[in-house]
Amino acid sequence: MKLLWLERVQRGVGWLEEWLAMALLAAMAVVVNLQIVARYVFGKPFIWPEEVTRLILVWVTFIAAAALIRRGGDIAVDTFVDMLPAHWRRRMHMARDVVMILVFCLVAWQGWKLSLSVEGMPLVATEWPTALLAWPVVIGCSLIALHVLVRLLRALLPRATHVQASQDRGTE
Repeated sequence: MKLLWLERVQRGVGWLEEWLAMALLAAMAVVVNLQIVARYVFGKPFIWPEEVTRLILVWVTFIAAAALIRRGGDIAVDTFVDMLPAHWRRRMHMARDVVMILVFCLVAWQGWKLSLSVEGMPLVATEWPTALLAWPVVIGCSLIALHVLVRLLRALLPRATHVQASQDRGTE
């Protein structure tokens, strides 16, 4: 029951992540094609598209990674874990989730510190703050930690809680 509100938050955040990643990918395509047209059709390239494209790529990487983790698309070598009995496999997955939460929280914290240290430095072409390259680390890693936390809580709570929560939503 208590996990239900967190699952709703995760679902809403997941929807936002996926749409934001798609919009950023479309924006990157527009910027790249604009530069191609400016360079080869008009012979006068802009100086800012490379920087903006790099910025968008960093953002889409971290936002899409969070969306992928939410959908269970973790990259893992699980050959030996899959060979374990079910109760040990469950424990290994929970240990993996705890380590992931700790690592991604640490990386988010370091990203926060980096964003504060480069806050006053402008990017060369756009003169936007360099911190825009560090913020996706903070946001993306925080979202990944949230998604893994929800997965860990699902594993820790008794199965009856999930069934009851699903019936409350009318989905199972």
